[in-house]
Amino acid sequence: MKGSHTEPDKLVEVARLATAIADRILEQHAAGTTIPPEQFIMMVRAARMLQDNQAPWPPSVEQVLMEVAKRAEQAEETPDASPAASVGDEVVGHLSEFLGAVKRRVGASR
Repeated sequence: MKGSHTEPDKLVEVARLATAIADRILEQHAAGTTIPPEQFIMMVRAARMLQDNQAPWPPSVEQVLMEVAKRAEQAEETPDASPAASVGDEVVGHLSEFLGAVKRRVGASR
């Protein structure tokens, strides 16, 4: 799939899948269970595809991404936090570029 050439039906399916993943992530977070990094990465990839095709993010996807962006921003503000890295930290590290796009998207929608 390339840029804005993705078929609308495929974007609807991507949005549906991203919503299902985001809803699951929110359920896991509320239950206090570990969220598999692969699950989060799948949701981010789907969100990126939607963004690349100028399709809106489903509300639960935006909620998860905004929470991650907020936590990443807090982590940047307090760099003297624990230096021990975890798998979650690695995932957040890989998302730094994407979070920049999230911030730009939110800023543009206000």
